[in-house]
Amino acid sequence: MRLIQALFLTEGDTKPTTLGKDNPLWSLYDIHERILKDIALGVDEFLIFPVPVAKEQDPTWGWIGEAIHNIKDRYAYESKLAVDLCLCSTMPDGHCHHPEEERSRELMINQARAVHRAGADTLAPSDCQPHTVKDIRTQIPEAHIMSYSTKFRSTFYRGYREAMSIEKGIERTYQLDVNDREGAIQRSVDYSNDGADELMVKPGITGIDLIEPIKQRTGKPCGVFQTSGEWLGIGAPGSLKETHDVFQRAGADYMISYGARLL
Repeated sequence: MRLIQALFLTEGDTKPTTLGKDNPLWSLYDIHERILKDIALGVDEFLIFPVPVAKEQDPTWGWIGEAIHNIKDRYAYESKLAVDLCLCSTMPDGHCHHPEEERSRELMINQARAVHRAGADTLAPSDCQPHTVKDIRTQIPEAHIMSYSTKFRSTFYRGYREAMSIEKGIERTYQLDVNDREGAIQRSVDYSNDGADELMVKPGITGIDLIEPIKQRTGKPCGVFQTSGEWLGIGAPGSLKETHDVFQRAGADYMISYGARLL
């Protein structure tokens, strides 16, 4: 099972988050040093969450492209970089997509193009919209796409939402109901049919029983995202390793975690 370290990348200076001293909003300068340390620890895959200084209704993605290019220019032969594609850190309303469908599609494609051109190895759309993976595959056919294909409405996103300055109480009906087992599996099947290369359950703990059915139905790799709330619940010595072993036992092909560097 591959390990992928989650990293926040901010447009501004490094700032703390509730996820601990090793998971702040990293500035571009500081994230270089963190990546070097993580590579030395044996982790060479990363999932980057871009966090702009100010929320915008009409983002251009210029700083994100420049930042990813800077990272890949220095570490191209030592690391594999995935970039989260979503509008929640950018949109003033904190939603994963723009309320106008065509505008949302335009923004997501522009974001995907910016990070792909910058050298990202993997595009990771997490906006939960039915057309995004297909749009990326159509517009950027050579892209490697890791889809947040089965993503539940969940209380396990605390910590992340605070880091992204997202207000509480937003109802995200486009995320999946944790009780809808068949719908959750079907969502991954749909994204697979749209061209996703890798699939995912998020949060990992609430989707663990879906990993093998998704792999059987699609024939594609399926991993887990150990979310911010899951990470904050890990405390006793050995508990991180225990969760890793259980995800591996369940058949996950990769594990995204805020503590991948500690495994």
